Amino acid sequence: MRMIAVLIATLATISVAAPAYAQMSAETRAQMSSMRAQNPAGYDACHTLALQRGYNNNDHEFEARSLMNFISGCMNGRR
Repeated sequence: MRMIAVLIATLATISVAAPAYAQMSAETRAQMSSMRAQNPAGYDACHTLALQRGYNNNDHEFEARSLMNFISGCMNGRR
């Protein structure tokens, strides 16, 4: 019975902690805002291209970082 209680407590902790960790960090959000402020038209064009190529626009750190890296490369002329 104690093992079941420990298991339930562990699962509850993980289910609450995982979504909070997966959200985009303030640093990534600030870098994307900075890129957009420097060149809004280029950012929008590269963002659209990224979405067409399968990048996600979700609020998860890993996906946002990948999207940001693609947009950065696109704006610098690398596709």
